Amino acid sequence: MERLQKVIAASGAASRRKAEEMIKLGKVKVNGEVITELGLKVTPKDIIEVDNKVIEKRTKRVLSIK
Repeated sequence: MERLQKVIAASGAASRRKAEEMIKLGKVKVNGEVITELGLKVTPKDIIEVDNKVIEKRTKRVLSIK
């Protein structure tokens, strides 16, 4: 589980600071519910909307150089 603003920033939808502002302004929904409090933890199964657009979650990749 990761904090909502970190997931939004990782998706490229906004910077982490901008994501925090958007959350406070009520522009973010998780599973259809408007979120206005910072620090909410989300799972990969949660559906996150920013300005009524579903964001695509990016997965982290680790590359090994040999």
